Amino acid sequence: MLISRRFDNETARLSALLIALFALSALLLAITVYWIAGRGMRAELHDFISADAGAIASGYRDEGLAEAMEVVRQLTAVPGLSGRYLLQARDGRKLAGNLAAMPARSGLFQVAAAPPAGRAHAARHGRAHGHWRQLVLGEGSFLPDGSYLFVGERLERLIRTRTRILVSLAWIIGATVLLAIAGGVVWSAGFLRRIDAITRTCRAVVAGRFGERIPVHNSQAQLDRLSATINDMLDRLNALLESLRQVSTDIAHDLRTPLTRLRQRLETARAKPLGAREYEQVVERALQDCDGILAVFSALLRISQIESGMRLANFSSVDLPALLREAAEFFAPVAEDAQQTLTTDLCAPFEVLGDRALLLQMVSNLVENCIRHAGSGAAIRIECRVSGAEALMRIGDSGPGIPAAERDKVFGRLYRLERSRSTPGNGVGLALVAAIIKLHHYTIALTDAQPGICANIHIPLRAEPAGMPAGPAPAAPPATAMRPATATRAAAASPPGAAVSPIVVAAASVAGGVRRALMGWLPRRARATVRARQ
Repeated sequence: MLISRRFDNETARLSALLIALFALSALLLAITVYWIAGRGMRAELHDFISADAGAIASGYRDEGLAEAMEVVRQLTAVPGLSGRYLLQARDGRKLAGNLAAMPARSGLFQVAAAPPAGRAHAARHGRAHGHWRQLVLGEGSFLPDGSYLFVGERLERLIRTRTRILVSLAWIIGATVLLAIAGGVVWSAGFLRRIDAITRTCRAVVAGRFGERIPVHNSQAQLDRLSATINDMLDRLNALLESLRQVSTDIAHDLRTPLTRLRQRLETARAKPLGAREYEQVVERALQDCDGILAVFSALLRISQIESGMRLANFSSVDLPALLREAAEFFAPVAEDAQQTLTTDLCAPFEVLGDRALLLQMVSNLVENCIRHAGSGAAIRIECRVSGAEALMRIGDSGPGIPAAERDKVFGRLYRLERSRSTPGNGVGLALVAAIIKLHHYTIALTDAQPGICANIHIPLRAEPAGMPAGPAPAAPPATAMRPATATRAAAASPPGAAVSPIVVAAASVAGGVRRALMGWLPRRARATVRARQ
């Protein structure tokens, strides 16, 4: 089974393809080397033949046929000479040389000549292993008197050299292919180990062990990058699941009180005989409770939509100081009514890339939190300045502040400090701020203002968040709050990938149904009054 897995995978098939291509390339190289070596050696033999034939012809020109015969005898007398010579008369008689008489013909050609006398063993060896030891490559020519001259060289050395080249190349190619196969097996085994690790981790996550992660070797290999990406995805999924669990717990905890109060009011109204006016008051207070509950669901759904990245299409250039000035002008009367002061310290105009409606809502939530929790007589300050490639926005107050241990927790959904549970709010304002910060790839940190708390937001200038579509951005929609009556429809239309708990959707549907039922009990005039207040 293991051997089958090692050879039945993409890496093994790729290795086999590469080995086949390499073997084919090596074979073509061997053929080329063999042909070039043979051609070079034949050219060298031809040079030797031409030199010997030239010496014999020179002797003939100087002193006639006798001198040519003497040169041939001298050449054949050299021990171990590979040359083959034949000088024969016009009538075919052999005059000199170490070859037997042959039919006369001119040009370069190849003949099969008998081995020299006294080399019977070589002859027998040649017959046993073929006749290649008797092959002679030579050139025939006619002398002026009609005599025939043939000068040649044995092909023994040429054939032996070619054979050695072929054997050497065969060994080299064979050893290389074997090494490539061994490397492919090792590579395939390593690849399978990495794939098995990824498979085991994914199966563990499917089985519910969300803390499992794929081992990463801290290299730039493709599998390491894939493993790191999968680990990031698992971290994100784990964070979403934890968020869903936390939201479900927070909903059960924080909405229990308003739902209990709503139920008590309705039971009281049912148990006591009340007049029409008193019924209207009870139902109106119940509707207010339902509206508060639906407002929480609306905020949660809005956070989910922001986290899904749907608002990236609304990104455009935003004048941040102008936006902060607009928010300050809006909240200045509110702060004054709360006996607080709101001041600004803004730098020269500059632009950032973002969703203007969401940025305005982020600033509004932070300023509103300061007004709500800082207390009477507090000073609220909005600052903005540019430093290098980033901008720093600071929104703080001089109130009681937030304990250091809880500064990160306040950005969670439905999280509220104990001292704040008696004040209006639902615990999703800062969670919405955190979602907007993450969408824009900004960073936020809460620091001690001594006294009070300060939110420091670091904004990279002209940085385009990942996933933002190219081209001009459409106009941003106005930052209007979602009507409670539309919360259930928004829950049903929440985008794929948004971290919306099924409990949120179900509870929103139930609360919407209760609200519609209560509206049905009211007289027509009272229903018109409630709708006008919305």
